[in-house]
Amino acid sequence: MYAWAKNAAATHIPKDVGFRIGKDSGIKYLVLQIHYAKRIPESAEKDYSGLSLDITEHQRKYLGGILLMLATHIQIPPHQTKVHADISCRYTGETDLYPFAYRTHAHELAFVITGYHHDDSGYHLLGKGNPQWPQAFYPMNETHRIKPKDNLVGRCTYNSESRDKTTFVGPTHTDEMCNFYMMYYTDARYGKAFHRCFGNNEPNLVASLPPGSDTPLPPNPLLDAIAHGHHHGSSMAGGHDQEEQNWTPMKKILDKEEHPQNVYGGSEDVNAEPEPDKTAGEEEKESPVGGSEENPATPGCSTKHGCKVTQFGLKSPNNPKPKTDLNKESSGLPDGLSLHVVKNWPKLNNLQLGQIAGIATDSKGNVHIFHRGTRTWDSGSFSVVTNEFNPDLIREGPIQAPTLLTFDQDGKIIKQWGEKMFYMPHGLTIDHDDNIWVTDVAMHQVFKFNASSGKKLKVFGEQFKPGQDLAHFCKPTDVAVLRSGEFYVADGYCNHRIMKFSKDWKVVKVWGNVSKRKGTDGYPLPTDFYVPHGLALAEDKKILCVADRENGRIQCFDLDGNFKYQTHPREFGNTLYAVTYSPHNGGLLYAVNNADPGDNIVSQGFTLSIDTGLLLDTWKPSSQGFGRPHDLAVSPDGKSVYVVEIGPNKVTKFTSSFNEGIHQTVKKGMIIHKPDDAVDVIQKDEHTAPETHLSDSATPIVVGVMLIVPVVVVIIVSVVLKLKRSGKCLGNRRLSYNDSRFNLGNFFNKHKGFKQLYTDEMEHLNSEDSDIEEFDVVETRKT
Repeated sequence: MYAWAKNAAATHIPKDVGFRIGKDSGIKYLVLQIHYAKRIPESAEKDYSGLSLDITEHQRKYLGGILLMLATHIQIPPHQTKVHADISCRYTGETDLYPFAYRTHAHELAFVITGYHHDDSGYHLLGKGNPQWPQAFYPMNETHRIKPKDNLVGRCTYNSESRDKTTFVGPTHTDEMCNFYMMYYTDARYGKAFHRCFGNNEPNLVASLPPGSDTPLPPNPLLDAIAHGHHHGSSMAGGHDQEEQNWTPMKKILDKEEHPQNVYGGSEDVNAEPEPDKTAGEEEKESPVGGSEENPATPGCSTKHGCKVTQFGLKSPNNPKPKTDLNKESSGLPDGLSLHVVKNWPKLNNLQLGQIAGIATDSKGNVHIFHRGTRTWDSGSFSVVTNEFNPDLIREGPIQAPTLLTFDQDGKIIKQWGEKMFYMPHGLTIDHDDNIWVTDVAMHQVFKFNASSGKKLKVFGEQFKPGQDLAHFCKPTDVAVLRSGEFYVADGYCNHRIMKFSKDWKVVKVWGNVSKRKGTDGYPLPTDFYVPHGLALAEDKKILCVADRENGRIQCFDLDGNFKYQTHPREFGNTLYAVTYSPHNGGLLYAVNNADPGDNIVSQGFTLSIDTGLLLDTWKPSSQGFGRPHDLAVSPDGKSVYVVEIGPNKVTKFTSSFNEGIHQTVKKGMIIHKPDDAVDVIQKDEHTAPETHLSDSATPIVVGVMLIVPVVVVIIVSVVLKLKRSGKCLGNRRLSYNDSRFNLGNFFNKHKGFKQLYTDEMEHLNSEDSDIEEFDVVETRKT
C-alpha cells in the first residue's frame, strides 16, 4: 500500500481515489513493517516511527493500487563502476492502469533506478530516481495509461567500487535490492489493488532501452543531507516550509485543467476528476467480445474435427463476476461432499517441519510428505541466468534431516527417512505399486524409490546440471505414473514442458513451451505453459491435467498429450499451484491457488468436475484462507484431502462424508469457446437428477411409457371391479375403517409378511430435493 524511507515527505493521493480495505476486499489486516539500517543505542531517545492513514467508509470512485517491479536476480561483482539489474514483463491485468506516483528502492550500491512503459509507440519514461535520496512516492511528470498487453521495463544501476566481494540480492544493507513501485488508480469495479512484475521476462525490451537509462541524476547535496538526517526543514511527516518546495526535483505538478489526475497533494478543492475510461482526445471504443485478429485460433482445432476449447468463468457482459467465496448453496455441492477441517492433525510431537513442498497418499491411506528441513528456497538459491544451484549450498551438502515423513490416517508419524539425500525437495508421487517418486529442483533430477526399503530404483537427469535436451531436466516439479509403467514429468520452472516416458524410461513425447500468443479470452493458448507445477492423472478418464501455475489455470490433455480443455474460474486468481484427482463421485479435481496480495481473493482450495471443468465448491482452513499452499493430495477413498504449505510450514487435513454414487450438482454459468471462436454464454441453475446407470437416450423412455400405459389402465379397471365385488366401493358406503390403511400392494398381494429388500440405492427417494412428494417409508418398502 505504501512505502517511505530516508526522511522523505508525506504522500497524498488524488481526490476520489482510495485503497480498499476490510469487508470483501481481501485485506483483513494492516501491517506496519519498519527496517532499521543500524541498531539504535539503548541510551538514545525512544523511536516512535509510524504512519498516519486517512480512512473513510464512503466508497471511492476509483481504486488505488500498487504495481511492484522487482529484479529477482542481482549479482554484482566487486570493483565495478556500472552493473545492471533489469526487470521486464507484460502487463496481464484486465483493466487500464493510470499511474500517478512512483518510488525507487535499493540499498547502498545503487545510484539510479529507471522505469518505463512500453507500447506500440515506443518507450515512455515513468520515473527516474536516486534511491540514496529520500524515498517517497513522487508524482509522475506526465499522464500515463497502461493498457492490457503493454510492457513494463525497469533498470537498476549499481557501483561496487567500494566492495571486495560479490553482492547478491537480500534484505540487509550489505545485500542489494532493485524495486520500482508505481501507485496507480483503476476501475473500482473490476480493477485489482496489486500487480507485480518480477524478473526479466522480456529481455529483448531491456536490450533496446533508450539511452540514458543508467545515467545518474545531477548531484543534489541538499537531498543527500535530508536522506541522512542532516536537514531539519522537512520532518518525517512532511514539512511545509519554503525549502521543501525546492528539494524535490522530480516533483512537477501539471496544470490541473490539463491533467487533473496529476494534481498531487490531495487538495479537496480540485473539481476535475480522473477519467479512467478514456484519455483526452480519445473516443470511446467498444471492445469486441470475440477478440481480434491479433489473437490466433487454437492450433490443431477445426470445425471439421470437432476440437472444442472449453473455458469457464470468463468475464463477459452477460456473465457477471462470480462470488469470491462459493458456498454449498451457490455451488450445488451436496452436504456429503463439503470439506471440513480436521483439527489437531497431524500429531507432530515437537517435530519441526521445513518448507513442505510435496504430499501424496498410498494405497493404505497413509500420508507421505516431502519437506526441506532447515533449507529454504530464496532468491539466492539459484542462478537466474543458468538455473544452476548455488555452489555454496552444494558445498554445504544435502539436507541432514529426514525429508520424507509418513503419517497414518490419524496423523501419527510411522516412518521418517530421506536424510542426507536431497538438496531442494519439490514433487512427490506414489504409484499404484506404492513406489515413491520425487523431484529435486536443485539436483534437476527425478528419483524412484521402493517404499518399504527406501532403496533407490531409478534416477533420471544429470546431477546439478540443468538442460533443455531430452536427457536433462531443469527444475522438474512433479511426476504422474500410469499403471502400465509409463509416466509423465512436469519439467517446470525453466523448460515449461511436459515429458512422457515409456516404462523403460525412454522419452515418448514432449509438449509445451512459453509463448506470447494469446487466445480470445486473453489467456495463453493451449499447450503453452508458464511453470507447469503439478500433475493430476485420471487414468479411468484417460486424462492428464496440469496445474499451469503462473497462467492461473488447469489444462487437461488425453494420455498422448492432445489438448482437451482448460478451466480458469476467476476464483483461481493469477496462480494455480497444484491439482489432484479422485475417481469417486463421477470424477473430481481438487486444486489450490496461491493468491497475490490485493487480488481481492484468498488462497483457498477448489473442487471441480473433471467432466465439465465446472467449479463446484471452494474451501479453506479459515476465513483468512491458507498462507502459502504448495501441493495437495486426496485419500484413496476420496473422503479426505490434504494440503501442505511452505509458509507457514504445515499440513491441513480436510474430510467429507459423501455416500458413494449419490450426488447432485448445480451447473453454474460458463462460456464455451467453439472452434470458430463463436461465444455461447450458458447460464444454468438447475438441479440435475441423481446419477443412475440408465442411458441418457430418449428412445428407451418413450418405449417404456408406451408399455406402462396399457398396464396402468388394466390395473385401474381391475381395482374398480374388485372393489365392487368386495363391497368396498365408496359409492355403496361400505368401506370398513377397521382394516389397515388401503395399500395397492397389499390389495393384490395375498401372501403378506414378505418385504422388498431395502437397499442404499433407494435412499434418494427420501431426499428433500426430490421432485416426488414424500410418502410413507414403511409402505414404500413393502411395495
